[in-house]
Amino acid sequence: MRDAEFTQGLEHFALCLHDHLCRANPGQNIIYSPLSIQTSAAMLRMGTAEGSATAKELDEGLRLGGRDVQEVAESFNVVLESYAQCQVLKMVNGLCVMKGLQVDEQFGHIIERKFRSRPMEIDFGSEQAASIINKWVAAQTNNLIKDIIGPRVLTKDSRLCLVNAIHFKGKWSIGFNERDTQEAEFFGSGKPSRVRMMHVCENFFFAVLPRLEATALRMNYSGCNLAMIVILPDEKSNLTRLEKQLTDISLEALSAAMNLEKVDVKIPSFAAEFQQELSQVFMQMGMNRMFSGQAELGGMLKSEKGLFVSKIVHKAFIEVNEVGTEAAAATAVVATFRSMPPPQGSPKVFHANRPFFYAIHDNTHGLLFVGHFVTTKAENS
Repeated sequence: MRDAEFTQGLEHFALCLHDHLCRANPGQNIIYSPLSIQTSAAMLRMGTAEGSATAKELDEGLRLGGRDVQEVAESFNVVLESYAQCQVLKMVNGLCVMKGLQVDEQFGHIIERKFRSRPMEIDFGSEQAASIINKWVAAQTNNLIKDIIGPRVLTKDSRLCLVNAIHFKGKWSIGFNERDTQEAEFFGSGKPSRVRMMHVCENFFFAVLPRLEATALRMNYSGCNLAMIVILPDEKSNLTRLEKQLTDISLEALSAAMNLEKVDVKIPSFAAEFQQELSQVFMQMGMNRMFSGQAELGGMLKSEKGLFVSKIVHKAFIEVNEVGTEAAAATAVVATFRSMPPPQGSPKVFHANRPFFYAIHDNTHGLLFVGHFVTTKAENS
């Protein structure tokens, strides 16, 4: 699978996932890592029987393109290897199986060599099960992701648990001066609230998107190929209308269409945390069989015992401030965009004082984090 194909599949998966998460969590700030979720679920795909209904559902739902298992594994290996060299990003994957169920040697080899993960045996029925997984994730992420598994997530009937964790901490190429940060109104749902609004006027990649009734801004991070893309609905539009159109666009094409222009930027300094058990979302995306007794996961275990997925848990955190961004997570129409011609004189204006969509994007491998900011309420920050 070439980089372009991998990136396109990840983006299609991410935007479909985004639609379901938005519907399941109305009025909430959302942040998640589509790459981390897709990678963990792809590990499961490595153990499904070839040609089975389970394999086909995963290929379609994860947007893997129905390619050969070895080719898919190698694509993830390339991505994980590239991030292993990245100083600002760390990602780990965990596959937990019920104690007493032995992992198939070939499956275990692929998981260890291509996905950089060694399957862990855990007694899901024990009181310590959640604590064991939580401590492992915390150790792998320098204690940045804690308590991903809640007290009643695992039971004696659980057979498999996929865990993923990713952490990113990047500095803006063009930073914000804290002296220029001022309190300002943010117009979400209900009455306006006060936020710390960061401000800078510099050259950024920018595009006016008439079709989406929105504008887009790209803020690069230093020392890496990563950038945050923020899409802000026009005042006459809204975030819900914008997000309904996201599945029909390409963020890669959008980014390529941006012009380097002088932009007066105002964006909130914010933090958001989000956790979701993804079983229902996966089923809504057509991946049902792996959660049932009919799951064809014969390539995962040496024994003939039936195995099915019990939980897919994802937890993410993001903080955006003057210095940069810290983000962590534990768990097809391509439009051509045409920007408005660059102005002579006054800078463009990008004031994010209302709900907006954002993504942390890698120029080579696609989407790392996706989310939207809609509220300043304490319970969502």
